[in-house]
Amino acid sequence: MKIDFAGAFYKKTEESSFKMKFVSGTKECVLLHFYNPMVITLDGKQIETQANACILYRPGTPQIYWCKNNEFENDYIKFLPADMTFFNDFQIPFNEIFYVTNADIIRREMTDITYFLTERYENHDHELLDRLCKVLSNLQNNRLYPSIKTKRESEIRFRLNQLRKKVSENPEKWTVDLMADDFFLTRSHFSVLYKKTFGVTPQSDIHFFVNEKALKLLNTTELSVQEISQKCGYNECENFIRAFKKTNGLSPHQYRKQKGE
Repeated sequence: MKIDFAGAFYKKTEESSFKMKFVSGTKECVLLHFYNPMVITLDGKQIETQANACILYRPGTPQIYWCKNNEFENDYIKFLPADMTFFNDFQIPFNEIFYVTNADIIRREMTDITYFLTERYENHDHELLDRLCKVLSNLQNNRLYPSIKTKRESEIRFRLNQLRKKVSENPEKWTVDLMADDFFLTRSHFSVLYKKTFGVTPQSDIHFFVNEKALKLLNTTELSVQEISQKCGYNECENFIRAFKKTNGLSPHQYRKQKGE
């Protein structure tokens, strides 16, 4: 996974009068850990935090915060994954304040990331990715939950993201029934939960991922349409062609020909 890093700092300090105000957010994700109590504006509401508050801003989210009558001190990482599914492996919410038990859990990794980004003589892409994953994993494993219900909901969302990732990698091998079995739920209960989480039905997602695989094979290989239909899980090529045309407005042959012109 390629990740572009735009900056990082371990224990950055500012005067108590310091106020951050990016009303349009940034083009990168920003992970922040605050050592002292803060005031953070989210969805137009001012929220007063305790010490050791964290937040992961999604790109484009307004970033407005300031310290509460104390010196400003925080850690931050600005980064942008090539694919946002990178976050599926971590149980950390976007644009929500959460807390960690101890700031020391990310001290070493934050120090390393800050160093690697300022040391220009060698390429540190591998080390940066490794340390970022450790920071996110440590925050996930040491995150405090306000209630058992909140923890359970977060765990369910995490498991659904993990399942969705598996389906996207080999969509032709999955059905809604298999997805529900993997989650130990009935088909109807699972479908309701899935749509509530992602805004689409599991069947729609399977179809989307199969179509994405078909498009990729048509664009990057010289496989015949018959062969592609089989790799996409279709027993009958005619059914594949019909489904592909319904989704893309062109038959697989027409699509490939148009792309080759």
